[in-house]
Amino acid sequence: MRVRKLITETKVITTTSKWSDKDMPPRWCPINSKTRPIRGGWHWRAAHATSPFGDFTAVAQVNSGRGNWKAVLILNAPNGPSVVARFEHHDSHPGLHVHSHCKRSGIEIGAVGMDGLDRFPPLGNRHRRENAWTEISFWTAMKKFFRMRDDDPEGGNLELFGTF
Repeated sequence: MRVRKLITETKVITTTSKWSDKDMPPRWCPINSKTRPIRGGWHWRAAHATSPFGDFTAVAQVNSGRGNWKAVLILNAPNGPSVVARFEHHDSHPGLHVHSHCKRSGIEIGAVGMDGLDRFPPLGNRHRRENAWTEISFWTAMKKFFRMRDDDPEGGNLELFGTF
């Protein structure tokens, strides 16, 4: 299975957490075998979704005070969770970007799926945008990028942020 296919396949959200600054339990982030501590201004939210290719979890973690906005798409494979891609924006370096293993299948079981990711667009390309993210707009952009569908009406006008 190609990474691009895993990302672009429509996924229907089945359950969603609320935004939280509490420690993140493995049921909301299956790549963590234990509860992950959340500190220093970070908030997270997660969603479980299903598609014909399997079950997925998307986890958004934000720290608006530091300008860090990141989300990860996880395939809940039969042999264990697999990181498919990360969707990120950091004030410390240029623009909205995605990390993924494009040379491999996207099914890298466990924490290895977080290592050695390719960056798109590549670092050095001109793609800096002004950051005007909120938790709601980032969550909505993450769902749009990972092709996650639900009936949740929240979100802003994503046209302000360009096309993903």
